[in-house]
Amino acid sequence: MPPISTPQTQLSLTPMGGVGAQVGQAPHPGNNSISLGLLLDFLVQKTYHELSVLGELLPRKMDMERKIEIVKFARSTRQAFVRLLALVKWASSAAKVDKCAAISAFLDQQSLLFVDTADMMARMARENLVNARLPNFSLPCAVDVLTTGCYRRLPTCIKEKIVPPDPITSNEKASVLQRLNQIIQHRLVTSELPPTLVNLTIAEGRAKFHVPQEFEATLTLMGDDPAIPWRLLNIDILVSDPDTGDGKVLVHSMQVNYIHQLVQSRLFSDEKPLTDMYNCLHVFCQSLQLEVLNSQAQRLIRERWGEHVMIEKYMAGQCLTLAYWRAQSFGNDGKQEKYTLSVGIDSSDAAKPLQVNHEPPLPTEEAEHVNQAIRCDRLSIERLLVETVLVRSKIKLQELQTVLQRDLIFTKSTIEGTPALLYLPIVEPCSPAEYLTVSVDLQTGVLQPNIAHCETSLLEEIEECLNSDPSKLASFQYIATLRTLILMEHCKQSVQLLPVRCWEKLPLVAVSGEHPLNKLSSKRLYLQLMRHSSYYIVVDFKNKGPHQDEIEARYHLMRVRSASFYDQSNVTMDMTSTSEADTAETYLAPLSLLAIDPKGCIHGPDTYAPVKQDSNAYKRKLMSVGSSLKRQRYSTHCEYFQSELAHIVAMCDARIPYITLCEELTNANIPYQGVQVEAEGVGLVLRICELPAVEGVTAETNKALASSLLDCSFRLQPRGHGPWQVQLAFGNCPLSSTAPREQGSTRSVYLTYEAGSVVPVLKPFLLDWKAINRLYQPFLQLAEIISDPSQPMFRHVEVRSFNYQKLTLAYGKDKTSTMTVLVDPRDGRYRLLWGVVGASSTANCHVIVQHQLTQEFNEHQNLVRLISVLCETQSALQAICKLPTMPLLGATQQPQPVLMFSLLPQSSTHIRVVFRNTYCLDIHICKGKNTVSIRDGAYSMFDIMKVVDGFTPAAGLKAFLEMFVDESQLRRRSVSEDDNPPSPITMESSSDNFLPMQHSVPSPMNARVTGSGFAHPMTPPTATTSNPATPASPHTSVLSNQPYSMSPGPSGYPLASPPSIAAPSPSGVMLGTPSPALGAGSPGHPYHAPSPGTLHAVPSPAQMHSPATGPFISPQSITESQTAHSPFTNMGLAMASPGTRNWPASPSMPGPSPVGRYGVAHSPGTAMTHSPGSSGINQQQGTPQATVPRPQPRILPHRSWAAAVPTILSHENLHKLFTPAPPPGVSGGTTSHMCSPIERFLGCVYLMRRCLNRQLQAYGETIHLTHIPVNEHGVTQFKSESLIYRITQNPTTMQTLQLQVNPHPDCKDPWSHDELQVLEKFFETKVGCPPYKYNAMVAFVRLLGAPTRILKDCIQLLRLELLPDRTLKWTIQWCLTIPPSAPPLAPVGTSAVVIKNKILFFIQLTRIGLTVPQGQEPQTVVIPILHDIQSNTTQHADLRNSPVTPSMHSVQNMMKRFNELYTNKTDCTIFAAVKDLMANLVIPH
Repeated sequence: MPPISTPQTQLSLTPMGGVGAQVGQAPHPGNNSISLGLLLDFLVQKTYHELSVLGELLPRKMDMERKIEIVKFARSTRQAFVRLLALVKWASSAAKVDKCAAISAFLDQQSLLFVDTADMMARMARENLVNARLPNFSLPCAVDVLTTGCYRRLPTCIKEKIVPPDPITSNEKASVLQRLNQIIQHRLVTSELPPTLVNLTIAEGRAKFHVPQEFEATLTLMGDDPAIPWRLLNIDILVSDPDTGDGKVLVHSMQVNYIHQLVQSRLFSDEKPLTDMYNCLHVFCQSLQLEVLNSQAQRLIRERWGEHVMIEKYMAGQCLTLAYWRAQSFGNDGKQEKYTLSVGIDSSDAAKPLQVNHEPPLPTEEAEHVNQAIRCDRLSIERLLVETVLVRSKIKLQELQTVLQRDLIFTKSTIEGTPALLYLPIVEPCSPAEYLTVSVDLQTGVLQPNIAHCETSLLEEIEECLNSDPSKLASFQYIATLRTLILMEHCKQSVQLLPVRCWEKLPLVAVSGEHPLNKLSSKRLYLQLMRHSSYYIVVDFKNKGPHQDEIEARYHLMRVRSASFYDQSNVTMDMTSTSEADTAETYLAPLSLLAIDPKGCIHGPDTYAPVKQDSNAYKRKLMSVGSSLKRQRYSTHCEYFQSELAHIVAMCDARIPYITLCEELTNANIPYQGVQVEAEGVGLVLRICELPAVEGVTAETNKALASSLLDCSFRLQPRGHGPWQVQLAFGNCPLSSTAPREQGSTRSVYLTYEAGSVVPVLKPFLLDWKAINRLYQPFLQLAEIISDPSQPMFRHVEVRSFNYQKLTLAYGKDKTSTMTVLVDPRDGRYRLLWGVVGASSTANCHVIVQHQLTQEFNEHQNLVRLISVLCETQSALQAICKLPTMPLLGATQQPQPVLMFSLLPQSSTHIRVVFRNTYCLDIHICKGKNTVSIRDGAYSMFDIMKVVDGFTPAAGLKAFLEMFVDESQLRRRSVSEDDNPPSPITMESSSDNFLPMQHSVPSPMNARVTGSGFAHPMTPPTATTSNPATPASPHTSVLSNQPYSMSPGPSGYPLASPPSIAAPSPSGVMLGTPSPALGAGSPGHPYHAPSPGTLHAVPSPAQMHSPATGPFISPQSITESQTAHSPFTNMGLAMASPGTRNWPASPSMPGPSPVGRYGVAHSPGTAMTHSPGSSGINQQQGTPQATVPRPQPRILPHRSWAAAVPTILSHENLHKLFTPAPPPGVSGGTTSHMCSPIERFLGCVYLMRRCLNRQLQAYGETIHLTHIPVNEHGVTQFKSESLIYRITQNPTTMQTLQLQVNPHPDCKDPWSHDELQVLEKFFETKVGCPPYKYNAMVAFVRLLGAPTRILKDCIQLLRLELLPDRTLKWTIQWCLTIPPSAPPLAPVGTSAVVIKNKILFFIQLTRIGLTVPQGQEPQTVVIPILHDIQSNTTQHADLRNSPVTPSMHSVQNMMKRFNELYTNKTDCTIFAAVKDLMANLVIPH
């Protein structure tokens, strides 16, 4: 039954997807569409094919035909692409047509498939399936395949026709080849072979003959019959050209075939076939070798050797002749020399290899060595030529060596190396670079000398001598010149590491012919000492010995100076050379030339010279003694080092500074000893016999210091290379110190100065010596007092150190403060340095007045007096130093930081303390009383009614200071005295605690009284001059008898500061009779009268022209140093008549006239009393006076200038005033801010007067606050629309501010007592407290002026700050000033509350309730809140163009959500919005 066949082509189905599925595929049968990409691909391939065909066919056609074909191609291609373009345009606009066509085609295809399927099934049923039968199964074939895996029933003819027969086996092949080898070996044994063919091998039935550098031939036999000729299998020509052939084959294959045929024909016909084969190949290879050598020679001449080599003759196949060293035309005998090299075939025996001939002939051994170059594996004419030249060079050097050994009998030369070099030693010992090396130029054959450190011109002369007549080398002194140059180079290398510069020539001016410099040899070396530029070491060299083979070096020290001209006749050098253009001076004139003995330098007391057994080897003469060349060149000994030159340089460098020093000492007439070598040669020293006396110092000081000076020596450290060191040894110090290093009997002072020839040494030393004398003078004065234990100063001062350059003293009760006194040598002024030692926790308090103390000490130069001032002022200055001086931001209305306190010292006892550049305290330290006087520095010292520009009087300062007055030491002022403060007289001066008692100036009141028993009136007794407002004026009769002049001057008292007043007598106080030394105008008098006329006379207004120098108001007694302590020293103030209120607190001030109070005016100079309790009787001298009516008591008004009068405080109370402490009544806690009382007081006054009042007066209407005037002092009252505010200063302590808030009577909105207490508490703890920020007060005042409904919400926020709610997530802090972490809406530190149409304020939220790791701060965020009053909305204040942080983004979203959800629009939304933030805000980390 035939198999069923199914037409597979009819069952293929078209994939669904339309046209799009057929893109990029070949068109299917029955489909009329084609892919556009495929069409474009076909078109491009067709165009490329046509273009390729044109590229191959057009070059074969004529020009016109090519043009026609190109035009046809362009036209057809253009038409095709135009059609394609049209098709593309149509296809892009026929999307719907394509879609419909695709649908139609798909439907037609589906219909066709159904029809074809039905037709095929019907056909199969009718035709195929009717006769279908199964075939018979082939069981044998199946069994074979399944069992054996192969089919063996194919016909045998297939194997016979296709499969080849099996090859012979390897054993059969080996046996055949072995038999053939035996046949070849037998034929070779029985044949005649040339001698050169003995190098052969028989293998694999072949005989291979190998001739090196010529050929290799392979032969075999075709049978064992002796008549069968040799069969030539292969020929390899071994001749090659590795230099010029680039590895290419030299013989063409056609030539090889021709030679193969020729040799095979010889093998067939000749009787000696192998000999004929060798002769034929040998001749051909030798001709080829000559041709290769010729081509190499031509290339060698063209590329490298040039005209130095020439091909004289070349005969192809015979010989090649080269001529070299063509420059050597004539020899020593004048005959022409010709050097040739010939390579050719031996005419007598052609079987020999190429032969080499030399002209002139070479020795046999050298010739054999050279000829090996042509017979090596590499055929090279250059190698043959180089080998020949090397042998020729060695022969030529041997001839030169023979000549030199004959002429230079003391010099032994050697020839070594390849190429050969002749080494001629010049000096002994000789380094490898110092041999005269003679070589032969390989190309020209010229002898070339070479040696280091030699000029080119000299080498050219030696070269000419060697090539013309070598015997003249010694007679022309060339060897001696070379020795001199090498020795000069030895000297240069020996001083490379020394501080010198080498010059072979110097621009010296012309000198006379008899000058020692002209007697030196022309070969010189100048060594300039770098540290001493005007000194040179001149080294000249001289030939010695019978054969001039020895050189002697001589040394001289030359001193030069700069010259302004140059002798052209002395020009022997190239001034444009780079090495000599660096000379410091253009022209030099030699001043002196001193010969130096090298033996004395080497064997001096400070020089160590090792002893050598062989002294001849270390002589200065350089002998030409021969030794082994290898031992000379490879010795570890440093051949070039000249030890004696190094010793001379070191000696000159060390001793020249002493020469300059000796000249300075001689010019200064200072006796000195010579330069000496210290023990064991450690160095040089110059000792001074006597130092000069110093001007400006007492003779006793000069004598005492000179007697204590034991030694003064100058040294250069280290070893003359470093700075000068001067050692001063002193003995018998008048005062011992506590320093451990200063406990010996002698003390050494070391002074260091810069060393150099330009810098003088003696001048700075004399300045230091003067400084030592100036310091020694006050030290002697101090030693007289401090060495006595009975003196009070012994307990307060201790000498810590005294090294004659500075004096260190420890002073004070615990002696922890130190003062160092030293003298500046530059200007001779004293310098004071301050420090602390021991357990002191603060710096030295006298640092603040260091400039004033230095100035005063430079004027009086009295250490005892200075120490007295230090001990008296230490306690007060320690208290002043406790004031904080750090800057504070936001303390004022300015954006810049302001210092809390500024200390402005006026003198050592007068300091001004400025608080925030506004208030000023004038502090005077009273000498010897442990008290200070403090006044308001804002008032003028000359007129208390005038205020100093830039300062503001501190209200209530007088009352505040009175709280710290020590009642046990100073009496309480009476009411009348408080009303009429005392005049600015000086306080009583007591005896100094440390200085001896000083005599006070006699008072004018101690003058002789008149006959009536009354003192002279201070005012002329006229009817018109009895007004107490008129200043007192001494009578002319009195002035004529007084010991002072009319005008201010040194002999009289300063008008601005009355003289000292002696202490009151105890009898005067008890009995009511004052001492004559105590006037009624003194504050210490029991019946004090406020009059400026104290116990001295005051000139009349007509005679008073200008005040004397000195403080106008001073609480101190006038001493010698008062002028120096005054801040107005040498000011030269011009003062008007004293009648115009120039005496503070005097009767010239406005107030009730004494005439109205007492009925009669008394002279200020009398001892009348103004006290209401006075009896009106003058008790002086027991003389009764007129009775004065008693005035009526009255209420005293407040005086703003009361603080201008000094207030006396003890040092203990001053410490209380300036020491930081908690607020009064607060023992500790969060409200305890450590602050000094004076800072609290001034801060309260600053906020009250400077800030609050200004805000109310300037911006009251803007901030909706109205100022309410009150008559009470220290009270500020204002009101808003619903509240009345009263801010007062605590009358008890005057250190705190208190706010009292009361509701307005007309207020409609009720205020709870709790809300008012929150405001008061917040003010006391956050606003009116340290650090007393100006902008914080401004922000709080603005907040008080807010509308009532807004203020109440703000009070709720303040309550949350004062009483935090722990149930919330965050705690709140109201920011009165803008913190640094706030958004940049305004500068940091400015006021953080702004109220206009909208309200802007800042709050800071701090996260609570979370565990914070140790060392990490809790999470905080500063939020600017903006509240719109009209719309009653509260939102986050955003800044334009500012980056939004995650915390800001969270706050903005929460406040937006709050504004959307909050529905109660009647109440203010500030508190509700902020509390929502505190309860729900979450900020990502």
